[in-house]
Amino acid sequence: MNEDYAMFYINSGELRTKIRIQSPAKSGSGSFAPVLWTDIGSTDSDPPRYFQSKWEALSGSEKWSADSVQAVGGATVTVRYNALITEQSRIIKDGAVYFIVSVNDPTQKKQWLQITVKAAVNG
Repeated sequence: MNEDYAMFYINSGELRTKIRIQSPAKSGSGSFAPVLWTDIGSTDSDPPRYFQSKWEALSGSEKWSADSVQAVGGATVTVRYNALITEQSRIIKDGAVYFIVSVNDPTQKKQWLQITVKAAVNG
């Protein structure tokens, strides 16, 4: 078995969590133009597009600090590789919005993405 594959193996049964991944698109012009979010892989008229993912909530020592404020609702999300997923994208899970902190291709073979997210805090 290939070493990279052995170190990072995902069983398709682990992809139990349905999420939406959205990309930003500005509406209008100027610096105050509102940002519209569209699901990756769909157009405006399509119904929501869902991705199957492995969702692992961060807890205890795995949580990180950002600007001296503890991140809320952090998780590591694993999905099949998609070049359209970037750190500018966001994830919707059960109606909650999560900002993407980092996107990593763990084996550098364009098979999987490990995405670190933190929950958006309204305020």
